[in-house]
Amino acid sequence: MELVDCIPEYWQFVRIIRTHPSNQKFFFTQVKITPEQQIEFMKRESHRYKICLLDGLPVGYIGIIKENEITYCVHPNHQGKGIGTFMVSEFIKTYDTLTALVIPENIGSSRVFEKLGFQKQIFYSKTK
Repeated sequence: MELVDCIPEYWQFVRIIRTHPSNQKFFFTQVKITPEQQIEFMKRESHRYKICLLDGLPVGYIGIIKENEITYCVHPNHQGKGIGTFMVSEFIKTYDTLTALVIPENIGSSRVFEKLGFQKQIFYSKTK
């Protein structure tokens, strides 16, 4: 496995796995992203993302959103193979402080972050 820069040829891969129904349910924000919106977003933000390649093929992405919040996603066909752990472990070598927001139902990501030493905190919010 290796992490490579998120160059234009990978921009739609990021959109496709981010919006895949089996992945999207684990994100706080449920979004529909058009190919055009993805291109505009990646023109501004691709420098914050890396693509994970397995045998030369993209299988996941990882990035920084906001100031130090980590986000990642693994293609559904490759989940449970250590790809998330690999990507996060590589990122923590570069950044001093990282945070991650994980919904309670996302047990896989919770395990990844706990395994790599992230401290669990629970935040509550209330809406009217």
